Amino acid sequence: MAGAESRRELVEWRNMHHRGRNKIRKANMDPLWRARLEREMLYAKTAAAFHFSEADRTSALAALPAFLFDCPAVDPGHHTGSDQSPSRCRYSFLTSFPAEVRNLIYHYAVGYPTCRTLYDSYYRQKEKAKTSTEIRTRTTNARGPRRSKIALRTPTILLLCKQITREALSLLHIQPFVIDRIPPWIMGNVGPLPLVDLISKTTLQNLRLVQVKIPLGENTDFRSGRVWLELLDDVLNAWSERNSLIRLHVMFKLSNVTRPNLWHWELQEYENIVDKLTYFAFKHGMKPGLIRWEHWVLDSSYAYKVGGLRNPLVRVHPDPYIWQGSLIEWL
Repeated sequence: MAGAESRRELVEWRNMHHRGRNKIRKANMDPLWRARLEREMLYAKTAAAFHFSEADRTSALAALPAFLFDCPAVDPGHHTGSDQSPSRCRYSFLTSFPAEVRNLIYHYAVGYPTCRTLYDSYYRQKEKAKTSTEIRTRTTNARGPRRSKIALRTPTILLLCKQITREALSLLHIQPFVIDRIPPWIMGNVGPLPLVDLISKTTLQNLRLVQVKIPLGENTDFRSGRVWLELLDDVLNAWSERNSLIRLHVMFKLSNVTRPNLWHWELQEYENIVDKLTYFAFKHGMKPGLIRWEHWVLDSSYAYKVGGLRNPLVRVHPDPYIWQGSLIEWL
């Protein structure tokens, strides 16, 4: 059974749900309230979205590998030999394009994949592997081992030279990796695939800024909290061995908070998730205050932010910041 602190949080979520509904009801009845609510929702799209602080970004950049700083920039006009032609440097990527243009190219060429893109890659590779296995079994009459991991590759732009790698990694490290969907759930398995089967453990351990969006209370027949707890177990085990985390942002999306039978169990899973994350931050975090928490109460096509204000900030569907995948999407 959930503790007293978690039960008090549930009461607060229900109060916020009630206040949010009253706010929507007033807006539907009064044009002035509707105009005011529309202004607040425009503000919420910028104020409620999570932004990593400048200090976090500076810490992420400071964590670049030391060998990348051993190659100082060379003046394009300086030549050490008479046989070198000025045209050799004239068309160099590093000397021909200003830093702003190079940053645009890096943003296009390097970036963490979304969970949806990552899981789609798994299904595509699985189909290719299935086809090749069928061809191999017809010729050899033998069955090869089943693999659940996907083939991973390093972006080519990170393999060109030290300076390009340094510039590209500096932009990559200030981007958050977002975990907002459960991995593929293969028929017959007791749970979804581990995330470390879809992204290498080394990449996971080198992440600086991570955002986890956990939906709870979505389904009465299947406890979403238990599934997310198993997913976090695999991730936290990898991070317990080694991690480079500067900031971990955890957002809970709480559905059906007024249904007591559902939240009798889901609240216990919520408490287990919070305890597990808090223990990890205490034992393996690089600095105090590693985790930042955020709670949203979902009510059909509206979402109400918990904490800070008596009248909650309201966001409305469709909004990719809140509504990004669900538990039953990959079943």
